[in-house]
Amino acid sequence: SKLTYLRLSYNAFTGVAPESLGELTQLQLLQLQSNRITKMPNIPQLDGSIYNKSTFVTDCGVPSAFDEALECEHCTMCCNANEDCYPQEDTRIAEHLGLSYSTFAVLFISCFIALCCIVALSLYLFSKRKNRGSALTLSTERRLEEDDKYALSRIGKESVYSYFVTDKVLGWIVAFATLG
Repeated sequence: SKLTYLRLSYNAFTGVAPESLGELTQLQLLQLQSNRITKMPNIPQLDGSIYNKSTFVTDCGVPSAFDEALECEHCTMCCNANEDCYPQEDTRIAEHLGLSYSTFAVLFISCFIALCCIVALSLYLFSKRKNRGSALTLSTERRLEEDDKYALSRIGKESVYSYFVTDKVLGWIVAFATLG
């Protein structure tokens, strides 16, 4: 057949697209979006030199109007249930690293958590090393206790701020959670 473009968008077609679409060898443009097509036949890559990204358009986008999104291997543009259409092209991450967005996100978050753990461990070890030889004297400890008692008498023992004068982690967590 010498059919070069076929625009069947917005026609309320339902069901499986005919296999004969794959036999249209001269086809350069195929637009089937906004129908209720549930399965596409194997249609070879269309020549996109004239129409670029809108060469082969179907309802394969997310969110889908179907229970399961339509799978379309050679679509150049996918439309979703909101009638927004997006080109199907590799992202920069996929081009350079060969990773999908979800894989990249997991890898990025894992590296960020690992970096945070390394920084926290380094700070802890540095603090331990710095305070190794400088134990608090008895008078300094007594002065700190007096300061805590004075602060508690001024703000009240029932105040959420009283948790800030404690050295217990749970007290700090409760205080920050209440203030947050």
